[in-house]
Amino acid sequence: MTPLRRAELQGMFEKRRSAIEAHVRERMRAIREAQAMAARPQTDAPDGVADEDIDFALVRMQAETLERIKSALARLAADEYGLCDDCEEEIEDRRLLAMPFATRCRSCQERAERLERPRRGLLVGRADVLSSF
Repeated sequence: MTPLRRAELQGMFEKRRSAIEAHVRERMRAIREAQAMAARPQTDAPDGVADEDIDFALVRMQAETLERIKSALARLAADEYGLCDDCEEEIEDRRLLAMPFATRCRSCQERAERLERPRRGLLVGRADVLSSF
C-alpha cells in the first residue's frame, strides 16, 4: 500500500469516526433529555418508548461501526490493513472500496458464511420449538 493511499484511508476513517462520535453524543444527550421529561401525558408514553428504543438501537449500531473503524485504524497502523484474517492474502481493492471494514477476502468470507449458516438454522429451529410452548 502506498503512503498516499494509507493517508487517504486514515483520513477517511478518522473523519467518519469523528462524525459518528458527534452523532452518538447528540443522540445520547437527546435520550437523557427525553428521560428527564418523564412528566408527559400517558397517551404519549408508548410512542416515547418506541422512539427511545429506536434511538438506542441506532446508537448501538453506530458504536459497532466505531469499533470497526478503530480496528481498521489499528490494522492500518500495523500495516495489516487489506490482508485477509484467514488466508493472509490481499483483499481485493474493489471489496475494500465497497466494504472498508472487511477483514476477509471474498472467498474466505463466503466460506465463513457457509459454515455459520447451519448454526443459525439450528438456533432458529430451537427458537421456533420454544415459542410453540
